[in-house]
Amino acid sequence: MLRRRAAALLSAVSLAVAAACANQGMPPGGPPDNAPPRILAITPENASVIGKPRDVEIRFDEVISETPKGAQDLRELVFISPKSGQARVSWSRSRISIRPEKGWKPNTVYSIQIRAGIQDLRANGIDSIIRLVFSTGGPIPATRITGVAFDWAAGRGIPGSVVEAIAEDSTTYQAVADSVGRYELRHLPPGPYLLRAYADRNSNRELEPLEIWDSVRVTFTESAEAEFYAFQHDTVGLRITGVEVSDSNRVLKVTFDKPYRPEQQFLIDSVLVKRPDSSLVMVRLAQTAAQWAEADSARKKAVADSTRAANAANAPKVDSTPAMRARADSAMRARRADSIEAAAAAARRARQAAEREARARGVRYVPPDTTPPPKMNRPKVFTEMFIRLDTALAPQTQYRVEVRGVRSLGEVVRRPSRVFTTARRDTTTRRDTTARTDTTTRRDTTARRDTTTRRDTTARPAPVRPVPPDTTRK
Repeated sequence: MLRRRAAALLSAVSLAVAAACANQGMPPGGPPDNAPPRILAITPENASVIGKPRDVEIRFDEVISETPKGAQDLRELVFISPKSGQARVSWSRSRISIRPEKGWKPNTVYSIQIRAGIQDLRANGIDSIIRLVFSTGGPIPATRITGVAFDWAAGRGIPGSVVEAIAEDSTTYQAVADSVGRYELRHLPPGPYLLRAYADRNSNRELEPLEIWDSVRVTFTESAEAEFYAFQHDTVGLRITGVEVSDSNRVLKVTFDKPYRPEQQFLIDSVLVKRPDSSLVMVRLAQTAAQWAEADSARKKAVADSTRAANAANAPKVDSTPAMRARADSAMRARRADSIEAAAAAARRARQAAEREARARGVRYVPPDTTPPPKMNRPKVFTEMFIRLDTALAPQTQYRVEVRGVRSLGEVVRRPSRVFTTARRDTTTRRDTTARTDTTTRRDTTARRDTTTRRDTTARPAPVRPVPPDTTRK
């Protein structure tokens, strides 16, 4: 009996130990961990000159996740420059090991860039870029190329775009842009390069046919700047994807599938609008989207100026002595100073609240990046044009519009066309007006009848009763 009890107790203890070993989570209790992983050591050391290492190893103070933020695996975060095949990244709990697919080359300066996204098991992530440079032989040059990679059609930077510098011997140096398109290529040997930037949509570090890109050539000794204006390069040319009719069927808004060149001009003779019988509708004006917006802004400004002048003419006269103007200016300056002080106080309170929250979480407070996003130095491009006609188009009728000499961003010239149908004539308003008119007439007739009846009744004399004779004896 005792043996059976001892065996049962031993079995229960074994099961408890096995369950405890199977559960590798953190024990309950204790303060919550809200701090991101911290780097303890990097081998080889930054800016060191060594022989060819086996791996680049980064050790953290805790276990990191194999699945980073914003990527499928750790390999997508790592950029090795110059390229030597795909990056190989090995995970070992609190360490990651990095090496190029084709190995390290001798007498080469390597730059390693790890995008933000490494996180621990509680999803506390590192929100900054990790950089490392070392040499397998020879000095490390203090050179760099900086700039912005823009999506020309969207008018903004390409987040996470890949930027490459290809040397004359086909050695390719590589970097990744930040969230607004800014990039920095460091420690390149001086000389001529072909620079290329593209939106790496499938994260394979290779330029695909449907991805937008741009290239430029530079030669530098210490530093250089280069901007990219990426767009889709093809030989198809532009197509018309839609025609919108407005302004009582006198204005056509034509939309292309891709932007046209910023120096594009649309002449009246290059725009054809045909009726179903192939006769032409006379075109009065053809403008780009920029020209149309400028003219519309001028019209609105003229209306606003006219309204302002009329209001000023009708406004009551106010005594504007020098003393009154001085008091008004002083009051305006005081209000402006109060507004600036209030905004500064609000910013201080927000910063103090963010610092308290960071201390409560046990992390370092990082002030927000207030750097304004980059602006393009080239003019913006558009996909729309506007056509004003001499006569209004007939409702519910099919027409064809054709635009000759349309030049794409890739300098491909085409004459796209499209068939469109005008809308049906709107008769709702006319019917409602007629109904209201009939109702008004009916009401007026009724009122007149009521008034006539009332007047006839008033004019009719009252009945006269006969007076009996006086029979009183005298």
